[in-house]
Amino acid sequence: LTPPVPRRVGLRARGGAEQRRGIGGPMAAAGSELDVFGAPSDDAFDGFQVPSAAHAAQSGIGRATEEELSSLVAQADDAERQGRPMGVLVEADALPWNGRHCMKLGRIRLLRVAGHTLFVGPHWYCTFAMLGVINGVGCMFLFGVASFLGSLHLLGGFLATIGSSVACIACSMGDPGIVQHPGGPSGTGGPGKPHQMLPSSGKRECNACNIIQPRGCLHCEYCEVCIVGWDHHCPWMSKCIGGRNLQAFYRFLGVSLGSLGYIVIVTILMA
Repeated sequence: LTPPVPRRVGLRARGGAEQRRGIGGPMAAAGSELDVFGAPSDDAFDGFQVPSAAHAAQSGIGRATEEELSSLVAQADDAERQGRPMGVLVEADALPWNGRHCMKLGRIRLLRVAGHTLFVGPHWYCTFAMLGVINGVGCMFLFGVASFLGSLHLLGGFLATIGSSVACIACSMGDPGIVQHPGGPSGTGGPGKPHQMLPSSGKRECNACNIIQPRGCLHCEYCEVCIVGWDHHCPWMSKCIGGRNLQAFYRFLGVSLGSLGYIVIVTILMA
């Protein structure tokens, strides 16, 4: 008596997916046509020569196990990842200005003024609000307090107001440390998906910028660019605080808080 032949369930769908990933060839085709019992289907070996039993036993290709197929998929993913280059820092002087005075990277506008490049972020209006508060408090102190205390406090109030304003402008117009494709912007831009919550460990891919992010880099969903040394996004400085404007941000905090402390102390002592 001949035992009944078990029903074979083909794995064509998985094989098609592997071939779409670029793992085509005879072995992938054979692996995709193996049934759940390990027996090949009728057309599994069409198009190539079946290796000998000795060679199959020696090379280990007699069976296409789940682990082997998973390894091939991982190798294809690694090959695709290696196709993306590591992102590089944008140097303003090396950009192709071609006579222009304005350029846009993501939502950050680069303005060429008197040989210098200004980086204006998407929240520029918040910077104007900050400058309004700084100068408003300074003028109230100058005309409401310092004018009754003599020239020394007039000079102190004036320096505190000007110093805070200059530090704010320097930080808000500075380069945060934009990272782009070595050949120029080649991604689609935008916040990317999913939103990045933590800086890169040095291996993360940015689909929006089409790069592999350096360590400490993060793609900002507001600025829509990758920022190296990302610290946080500050709307009052109009954009992200990153590796290249972090010191300017600390300088602004020191000058502005010191100036505010001076104004508050003098005002309290006068009262």
